[in-house]
Amino acid sequence: MSPWKKTLIASVLSTVSFTSYADSLPVDDFIAISAYLGGRYSEDFSVDEADQSAEIATSFAQAIALSWYYGRNTEGELLYSNSKQNVTISGENQQTTDLYTSYLHFGGRVNFVDNGPFSTSLGLGVGATFLVPDDSMYDNEIALSGNITGGMRYELNDQWALKADLRFYGTVIKNNSSLFCGDGKCLIQLEGEVYVQTELMAGVEYKF
Repeated sequence: MSPWKKTLIASVLSTVSFTSYADSLPVDDFIAISAYLGGRYSEDFSVDEADQSAEIATSFAQAIALSWYYGRNTEGELLYSNSKQNVTISGENQQTTDLYTSYLHFGGRVNFVDNGPFSTSLGLGVGATFLVPDDSMYDNEIALSGNITGGMRYELNDQWALKADLRFYGTVIKNNSSLFCGDGKCLIQLEGEVYVQTELMAGVEYKF
């Protein structure tokens, strides 16, 4: 057999092999990064002293999420969200401080996909809440938390999409807990509760 025929046969076999391999790959396999901006809305802390309350102002929030293909119409998600909020503690000696509240959650989503570019999703996550007062004299707090997310997505092309999420966070506060302690005193004394925050976020997704 002439050399050029051998070369031609080898090229055809290589092309067929590569095509078969490409066809066997999971076409829906992906990794994506999403960045969000929006607002965070908080309920006030319930304090065990009748003459004291802790009011938390609505604030600006930002979040970033890493997601990956898990199964048909499902994806895993690692979420980090942060907001700086103003806390006013009323009572005999009114005080005001800034509080950084961050969530680091691991979870996933189920996507409800139609034939068009628009889809919706429902997600769950669990992880930790980090409460960090702006004043360094007060201690930081870490607590167990979870989230429920409802989302909307509009696909612009194979890589880019617009997203909007409504998230509900619940943080478990231990019974008889004290928050923002330092210099021999604590600003807030809690009876124990599930602390709820809500985020309404919009963002953009880039898929690899």
